[in-house]
Amino acid sequence: MAIERKFIADNFRKLEVKEFLEKGLDRAGCGEIDIQRTPQGTRVIVYAQRPGLVIGRKGGSIRKSTNILKTEFHIDNPQIEVNELEISELNAKVMAKSITSAIERGIHFRRAAYTALRRIMEAGARGVEIKVSGKLTGDRSKTVKFTDGSMKHCGEPALIYVEKGQATASPKPGITGVTVKIISPGVKLPDEIGFLDREKIEEDKKAKEAKLVEDIPEEIAVVHESKAVPKTIKPEKVKRKSKKKVEEEKEEKAKKVEGDKEAEVPKKAAKKAKAAKKPATKPKAAKAVKKKAAPKSKPAKEVKKRGNTKK
Repeated sequence: MAIERKFIADNFRKLEVKEFLEKGLDRAGCGEIDIQRTPQGTRVIVYAQRPGLVIGRKGGSIRKSTNILKTEFHIDNPQIEVNELEISELNAKVMAKSITSAIERGIHFRRAAYTALRRIMEAGARGVEIKVSGKLTGDRSKTVKFTDGSMKHCGEPALIYVEKGQATASPKPGITGVTVKIISPGVKLPDEIGFLDREKIEEDKKAKEAKLVEDIPEEIAVVHESKAVPKTIKPEKVKRKSKKKVEEEKEEKAKKVEGDKEAEVPKKAAKKAKAAKKPATKPKAAKAVKKKAAPKSKPAKEVKKRGNTKK
């Protein structure tokens, strides 16, 4: 089997399992069914309005449904978990099923829709839309819409923030369809604009600046005897020196420099005295200068050969 066909077959199986569980757990107010595949097996999480009906007496109904999933749907090691819905009024599927059950019991569709609308808005929803379509008042079918709050019909907000649920009822005149759309509380829509308070922003800025000044100390180098000693002093505690103190410090430095010079003079005199006391060194003996020997005269035979002899 190709990979694409395998994915399609798996999704078909998931849909069949969901439809089977929704039909079997209709009385329990089944809202959502999540199917997850794990290494240990297939995990089926059921969110219901009345979880006791899903489990059954001593877990009889849940065991029965697991056996059906094994035999009929060929699911390896199915594990069914049941969770209770926190706020059932904010679940679109549960509310659509409650309206259809009321219509089947003989309650007028307007009364059933308005009671559901009121319950949803009291639960804190931002917007609700209920559509009831079918043979409501006569032989000709029509659609009646009930709305409250704000609702989004197109764009990204309609896909992300709007929860949709559908259900069908089968009264004597014919099949009646119910569609419920809910925007849950706490959703921030993109068309909502809020204005900031300028005074509050300025106060926050001042508070942040004051906190930074307190927390981050500045490093100030204090010069002492030509040596830089780093000290961490907070800017609040730093005080500027007066002009008198600055002049006094300059005078003290000048006096120190003069005293150092005066102390250097006797040291030089002492060095000269030490040099005078040392014994004089003996002069080195002069080296004997060797006299160059006069050049020897050439023999007479050599002179005769050249022909320079005088008669």
